[in-house]
Amino acid sequence: MADDGLRELRVNAVELLRQPGAVKEIDTTVAASALDVEHESLTGDISVSVDLESMNDGISVRGTVSAPWNGVCRRCLKELGGELSVPVDELYQIDVIDEEAYPIENNQLDLSPMARQTALLELDQERLCRSDCAGLCPKCGIDRNDETCDCDTTVKDDRWAALDGLQLDD
Repeated sequence: MADDGLRELRVNAVELLRQPGAVKEIDTTVAASALDVEHESLTGDISVSVDLESMNDGISVRGTVSAPWNGVCRRCLKELGGELSVPVDELYQIDVIDEEAYPIENNQLDLSPMARQTALLELDQERLCRSDCAGLCPKCGIDRNDETCDCDTTVKDDRWAALDGLQLDD
């Protein structure tokens, strides 16, 4: 099933290009290995759910690329996991005018590079367990989200040490 998805990511663009405004829906799942996506966080297949809409200057691709992932919080190292879902809004053109557009080659629109790039960029994002994660104490290593410690974690910059003894008159 996932391997068939790779075939579904190659779309014959002729019919779409003949009828500006025409829409085609693609909803498929592809094995990460078929897209050459190797990432330690990825735990399953990549799903691509997009609408292709023919326009005068190409084909607009809008939808989402999603995949399951596991990882750790970058501050406290707690195990995390979930389903990443990344919105995509791309343009494919026969004569690539827009430098960010993907090419339509031999009347074929290949969604594989877009799906691969989107998944890899999102998987490389560092994650937090929550936005206010306090992280681990750099001295004793406890999780400061669960416990407190009396460690002195102030960082002194020795370049300013000469100013520590400066007495200012108020």
